[in-house]
Amino acid sequence: MTTPFDASQYQRALERWRALAERRLEHMTLLYETGRWRRYFSEDEFVGIIRETRAAVEAWRRLAPEQATVAQLFAMSDQPAPSRTQPPPSPFATAMDQRSVA
Repeated sequence: MTTPFDASQYQRALERWRALAERRLEHMTLLYETGRWRRYFSEDEFVGIIRETRAAVEAWRRLAPEQATVAQLFAMSDQPAPSRTQPPPSPFATAMDQRSVA
């Protein structure tokens, strides 16, 4: 007897593998930033591991894109476009500058 295919379970497994690959890349990045990689690897070995890890992360991101990102894109498409009667506030302006303009 065969079991029925559960797409949601399959998707969750893909997401877990993607998260694991991303955590490994974060770990390797931390090793690089702190310089601890020199204790464990030669430079050639470490560069190879970084390339392999990046390739794995990209592959898992293609197989299981982040659902939050997809949901955000759909939410943004539902929002009305902002009106252009006033220019948007400058991100470089301080709170005092913005009060004096208003």
